[in-house]
Amino acid sequence: MYYNCSIVDDEQHAIDALNDYIGEIDFLKVSSTFNNPIDALNIIGKGDKIDFLFLDIDMDGMEGTELSKKLKDKARFVIYASSNLEHDVRTIDPNFECYLGKPISMKRFANTIQTLMKLNNLPINN
Repeated sequence: MYYNCSIVDDEQHAIDALNDYIGEIDFLKVSSTFNNPIDALNIIGKGDKIDFLFLDIDMDGMEGTELSKKLKDKARFVIYASSNLEHDVRTIDPNFECYLGKPISMKRFANTIQTLMKLNNLPINN
């Protein structure tokens, strides 16, 4: 069993880093990546529900916080992966679930995923 993930970031190196981190965790799988938030909205919005949605905040075309609101029903968890300060993110979206500050370390990434899994009593099958 695995949990599917989508990544939306306008910087390819950020997508690549998250893709690598997800690949290191046995129960996660990348189902889609987007460097354009409008494309993400159109494709994720019409597809099946995903488990983890990783969003940058500052993107051309649409802010990650706006995209999050539009895709809220399509993702079990929304995780902002941003260079914005967490406090700034909280003022933009006070209801956000999780935040990873860029640059993201593997340790912080893995701890965040483990915490979300435990808090929500989700099974981890390795």
